Amino acid sequence: MIKLNILTRKENEVLNKKLNNKKLTQVESNYLSRAIRPKLRNLEKLKDIDMGLILQRIEYNQKGLSVEHKIKKLISEMVKEIDSIIAYGSAIQTNYSSYNDIDVLVLTKKKLWSTLKEKYALIKTIKGKAQKCGINLDIQIMQKQEFYAEYPSSPTLIYQLKDSKIIYGEVKIPNKTSIHNIDLKMKLDWSEIEDIEPKGTDIYIALRNVILVRLLLNKIVDNQKLKESLNNEIGKNLINKLKNNKESKIERRIALNYLKELLKMTREEIRGNLWGKAGL
Repeated sequence: MIKLNILTRKENEVLNKKLNNKKLTQVESNYLSRAIRPKLRNLEKLKDIDMGLILQRIEYNQKGLSVEHKIKKLISEMVKEIDSIIAYGSAIQTNYSSYNDIDVLVLTKKKLWSTLKEKYALIKTIKGKAQKCGINLDIQIMQKQEFYAEYPSSPTLIYQLKDSKIIYGEVKIPNKTSIHNIDLKMKLDWSEIEDIEPKGTDIYIALRNVILVRLLLNKIVDNQKLKESLNNEIGKNLINKLKNNKESKIERRIALNYLKELLKMTREEIRGNLWGKAGL
């Protein structure tokens, strides 16, 4: 929770509500436009807080609202028994100002597929229709009960939905949860790279997973911190190269060796306490 001395108690409440992508009342929207934004724009210095990032996330963005409307219309027409739609990822983190695609989690009232093949066929159809509308979607579909059962033990879901926005329906994303070390170990197991010549993107994803686990071990759920930690570990330049498969062979070897060492160190921290858990 952010608390700024230049804002009143009510203004701080509204700011945090907006940063958490909660729906504002008309009165709260007035606070945001008439008091909070002007104060923050006029502020030249603020220790330990990225003011540009905060302003970006609370600015009014008609483009974002338009995109969300298209997504809701598209998915509600194609998915029966829809319960809710949650947008997350870089689009939400940057208030639709900087993103490659829009991450979306669709929750259904009941299971609409008999096999994974049917499920992925539905996802492919939705993505194809969205592209024709000029929207690149990265979609997950889950039955709502499955979501509630899986969320507490899923490092991925916990981080994905840290910065999220419910754009359709209602769903209660737990504010607090506890995750067992054995769940973190399973996340590490998925980070093992067995390919002799892995792609840069594979190494990037594995590194991101390991650092995510390390942050969770320290009870940290913060996507900005995850991004900063990745850049600090092996450098922003190399991270960008790995993400775009533009690393050299030497750089790939350096990243792989670092990944192996980080995996080993993290496993040692977890070993012997698999049923321990971190309150988040």
